Amino acid sequence: MKPSKSKQQGIAGIVYVSMLPLMVMVLAFSMQLSQQFLSHAKLAEASEVASLAVIASPKGDEAGNQDYVRAVVDRYVLDNKDDISVSVSREECHYGDGCVERSEEAGPFVDFFVKVKANYQSWIAYDSINLEPEFSLSGESSSRKYLPLPVDVYFILDVSSSMSEDSGSEGLQRIEVVKKVIARVVNDIKDFKTDVKSRVALAAYSGYSIKKKGARLVPYDYASYDTPQETVENMFNPPQRIDDSVGGLLRYHDIPLTEDYEPFLNTLTSDSFELGSTGTQSWQGIMSAAQEADKATELNPQQVFIILSDGMDNPKGEGVDMNLHYLKSLVDLGLCTKLKHRISNKPNRFQSESPTDKEKTKVTMGVIGVNYKVDPSDGFGDCVGQKNIYHARDGEDVYKYILNLMNEETGRLREG
Repeated sequence: MKPSKSKQQGIAGIVYVSMLPLMVMVLAFSMQLSQQFLSHAKLAEASEVASLAVIASPKGDEAGNQDYVRAVVDRYVLDNKDDISVSVSREECHYGDGCVERSEEAGPFVDFFVKVKANYQSWIAYDSINLEPEFSLSGESSSRKYLPLPVDVYFILDVSSSMSEDSGSEGLQRIEVVKKVIARVVNDIKDFKTDVKSRVALAAYSGYSIKKKGARLVPYDYASYDTPQETVENMFNPPQRIDDSVGGLLRYHDIPLTEDYEPFLNTLTSDSFELGSTGTQSWQGIMSAAQEADKATELNPQQVFIILSDGMDNPKGEGVDMNLHYLKSLVDLGLCTKLKHRISNKPNRFQSESPTDKEKTKVTMGVIGVNYKVDPSDGFGDCVGQKNIYHARDGEDVYKYILNLMNEETGRLREG
């Protein structure tokens, strides 16, 4: 005999009523769990953003950093109860304490650790299953900023007569624009917060390289050999001294690698530093800078060679194979490869006895055309790499590209 429909409905009603408390508890539990998941996700996101914000713009002391983090988190977390609890700490890693070597990182860095805790009012409370009217959540995040590495920068500067032409901006000559930018970069380098000072050098070139020996200026030729191959083979040997009576020579000179910035700037900007009139031979500046780096001691981890020119090479004078493709011949024979290999194999002041690849000396080369589009096929492309060739329309471009080559922005950030 089948049960009646009314009896079935009665049984269903009893089951429903008996299950109702459980369903209510499940609903309450689900609602609070959902609230906690959503709130925790928002709090975690807020802590990540806050850690990136404080490492990009630290406020100088612990109290300032905590206030800054709290302000950032408060903009993200709007449904909390009472004030948010904030903890900010930092740890620095430098060469001097051996931390960089132990971490196997490429250079010094600072880590910021942010922890936040917030209280919330529950959407629903149920004492029977321990769903409290309030709950607390916490979130934490860390970010790493790689600190500026000390660098040795070699400005390889074209001082040929064409650099006197109008730059097209500010009513200045090209050489004046470039000298102003170099001075600006050197002043920036003063403010680098590195374990040791960065250093700068100038290798000026026209048709020759000129050194200051005491009170005298002495011209030298790095390409006095019969063939490009001999020039490359002897690129780290002393250059040939040139007869001082040759006209148009003694108007500029190199500035050796130094961390004394004021004398460097005074020499660079002085009226006695004039343009040459003996053609344009970039290899003179490249080899002069190479020898300056080769004789340097206590090298910084980054060696940066920056060629600044307003036009293609234009050799003057007699010499075998001394033509418009001379740089290309030198590069094909290993001019820049030898420079990079020799300098990168010199130990820097921070590397250990058994250095990792990250510790070893790094060499970067680049060329910046000043109101001039560099032709990569003339040798510069194979010398410095296609990505390190820049065309600068004005001083701001020159400044920006120098910083690119120095890899000196505000530091790279890594979120943890």
